[in-house]
Amino acid sequence: MLVKSDSLLVIGQITGEYQAKNLQLASYLRYVQILRSAFSTFDLVHVPREQNSRAYLLFKLANLGKGGRQRSVIQETFVEYGSFDDPNLC
Repeated sequence: MLVKSDSLLVIGQITGEYQAKNLQLASYLRYVQILRSAFSTFDLVHVPREQNSRAYLLFKLANLGKGGRQRSVIQETFVEYGSFDDPNLC
């Protein structure tokens, strides 16, 4: 599994370089560690935000407003810009 992130904090927490002090982040970290063990390989790569514009756009879209509209906006964005099969995505 290759995981790309623009967050050095998240990568540091997963690798154990940083502690997850926030209770919610610590809960997410425990879940990631469980999922991580399901893969034979698990590599983390830092991708600077300016090189990760599609993922950042989807993050922003997913966090806009309330209600169910986010899902359709994200689906439309994938149709317009590509899919997860695109090796240049993220």
